[in-house]
Amino acid sequence: MNQSKICIHPWSHVNINPNGDVWPCCHQRGEEMYVLGNFKTQSVDEIFNGEPIRKLRKEMLAGKLPEEVCSKCIEYEKLDILSPRQTAEFQPYAKKVHELIAKTNADGSIDDYKIKYWDLRWSNKCNMNCVMCDPDWSSLWTSDIRKLLSGYSQKVIDEDMMLKNYSNRVKHIDKVQNVPNLGWIDKHINDVEYIYFAGGEPLIMDEHWYILDKLHNLGRHNVKLKYNTNMSKLEHLGKNAVDYWKHWGRPFLSVEGSIDETEKRAEWIRSGTVWKTVQSNIQKLVSENIKCQPNVSIGCYNVIRLPELIEELYELYYNPNNKTLKVNLNAVLNDWCKVSILPDDWKKELIDKIQKFENTTKIPISQLNKVYVELHKPQDEHGLHKFFRKASLLDLNKHSSLLESIPELSRLNDSYGNLYEKYRDEWIEKSIDKSTSSVNTNLRRSVRYG
Repeated sequence: MNQSKICIHPWSHVNINPNGDVWPCCHQRGEEMYVLGNFKTQSVDEIFNGEPIRKLRKEMLAGKLPEEVCSKCIEYEKLDILSPRQTAEFQPYAKKVHELIAKTNADGSIDDYKIKYWDLRWSNKCNMNCVMCDPDWSSLWTSDIRKLLSGYSQKVIDEDMMLKNYSNRVKHIDKVQNVPNLGWIDKHINDVEYIYFAGGEPLIMDEHWYILDKLHNLGRHNVKLKYNTNMSKLEHLGKNAVDYWKHWGRPFLSVEGSIDETEKRAEWIRSGTVWKTVQSNIQKLVSENIKCQPNVSIGCYNVIRLPELIEELYELYYNPNNKTLKVNLNAVLNDWCKVSILPDDWKKELIDKIQKFENTTKIPISQLNKVYVELHKPQDEHGLHKFFRKASLLDLNKHSSLLESIPELSRLNDSYGNLYEKYRDEWIEKSIDKSTSSVNTNLRRSVRYG
């Protein structure tokens, strides 16, 4: 057995998605995801010893990290960045999992397994429409896209690749997708040691509160809880998360806020954000001495002021008792809003600016190397055109516009012949009723900011 190519997740972990699909982990990348099974049609036992996961285990035992599943970790390790696979080895249960790995049957199955790590994205139920997201992960995205599509004829939708793609995405998706319980939570609640709640927005999901109640009533406050939340809500159906979280010691709880900007910039990037509410909720956690930190998705819309943003977020989250506070960066890889769509001269200036900041700041920053990788890539000019075209479409359902909210991008828009206005006018021209449709009511309002 080649230990250097082992990841403990296939022996200890389930990653459940809103449509019921179970993945080896949330870090896999690619057009086609490697699916282990589906919780809507299969039991946890069927999935955890099914053919797909047995195949994965056997490949790793033979000394191979499958590229189609593990490309992110492979890339990180080539860049000498600690990968999620390597990070998993720091978990307290890792030693027990390796003992189980040594007992793997010849066909890749395992006996008497314990699912130690749950990554739960039960639903796409969400109260935000984030620019880098899509209907699979946000119910608000689904309803907003359907509203946008209602302003265009089927002929226009069929002839426009962007509209057609959105139409196909939402055609067979419920506004809110949910994964049924199937009783597996109660069966495995005494085995779990680490739970990652994400979404959608986990704090508005009933399933999250069911698990939290279970753990609290069992006194299992030593189960490590990690959250990816938009920080818009701390209460749900009369329950307050802080009342529960106070029972978890700092080593066992981490509330990571998906905060990509501040003020009106945040309200455009993550539409549905009310910045004063988000800011107040973060301050509440800091004052209650609950471990929390920002997770920042870095795209073309916020990399332009990355040093300033890092300083603002660190100040917002600062607590002298939080010795592990850092600003965690995640480079957005969507082809239309990734960092590399910016002009090369812009990126060169940004590299110089960020390097000067990095050399002088004392703020701990995670995964800045990944941002540098994106900044060094040649410009994807097609992606830039796609960005302005898609932004002008998405602005139809927003109360502000891209150029109003992120004025630095006005200079970029001007240098490319006012692409935003050009595409905005095209959306107006293509709509069903240019004078009365709800789509164009929003468009006419947005002209003020063009």
